[in-house]
Amino acid sequence: MRSLLLACLILPALGACAAAPRAPATTLAAAGIKATGTLSAEVQDVAQQLQTADAADAFSRTWELCTNAPVACAPSLPPMELSQRRNALADVVALRARAIDQLGAAYAALQTEAASDGSADLQGAGAAAIASANSFAAAAASLRGKGTPETVPGTIASLVDFGFGALGEHLQRRRILKGSREIAGAVLQVRNGLRDEAFIFDSLADYLVAKQTSARLAMFDAGLISGDATLNALAAQLGVTLVGGYDSIIANPGAARTALRATMEVNARQDVIAAQGRYRDAIAALDALLREHADLERKRSVSVVDVERLLDRLNASLDKPAANQGN
Repeated sequence: MRSLLLACLILPALGACAAAPRAPATTLAAAGIKATGTLSAEVQDVAQQLQTADAADAFSRTWELCTNAPVACAPSLPPMELSQRRNALADVVALRARAIDQLGAAYAALQTEAASDGSADLQGAGAAAIASANSFAAAAASLRGKGTPETVPGTIASLVDFGFGALGEHLQRRRILKGSREIAGAVLQVRNGLRDEAFIFDSLADYLVAKQTSARLAMFDAGLISGDATLNALAAQLGVTLVGGYDSIIANPGAARTALRATMEVNARQDVIAAQGRYRDAIAALDALLREHADLERKRSVSVVDVERLLDRLNASLDKPAANQGN
């Protein structure tokens, strides 16, 4: 015991007897849990857009074919090359969803560790998060045509052990900082993969807009949906009230119907633009989390203001109804 006390006096700069940073680790873990929850909702939004693209394309293609050439009327499917690239991106998105889930579990383990001194499998959760993040980043880089990114090792080197393992606080400090370092490695890989995924999504943006637009217009022209949602939302935004019987005005070809079709097309583009903005906010939120991990290791104090601000903006975009779809 005397040697341990002497060590605490001689080696304070080495952190041998530093207290475990429970409070800042708890704050960081809570922010990470919130971030992964928001990112999980965002990834579902992207997946939904991709899943509907082929069906929307098939509907509009078949409608146009059967309208213009009734004799040749038959199901018309999208070109294989477009479907394959969309499906490949959907596969990458699925890997991102798994990586985010594993990252959330790692943050939960960090939270438990900071609260109850070693009752969580922080090492196992960190390794699982790294493995999933590596898989996602590699798939996204491959689809973009980049080389396979350098992976984060499944077990990051532990902090230096100065031989004072009998000190409980020192042990927990090492576990927390090592766990934080592993989680930060997974966050970095998810962030890198997300940047590549965003690039691919941008390359498909015109395709997604075109398919959403053509399907909505085909359904409208076929009389399967009304223009109520689109017109009511537009009127509300302009602060005006629609006249009674407006549906009969847009039912017939003319300037009003053409203008409504143009509005539907703009709304489809806004949906995709909103998704692109969510990519940027998600990447920025992960960057903010990385800064807090660095702060935890440098000074054992964190502030998650930037993380919270970006997540609030991302949540606001997710809560906002999709651009009026005319249905």
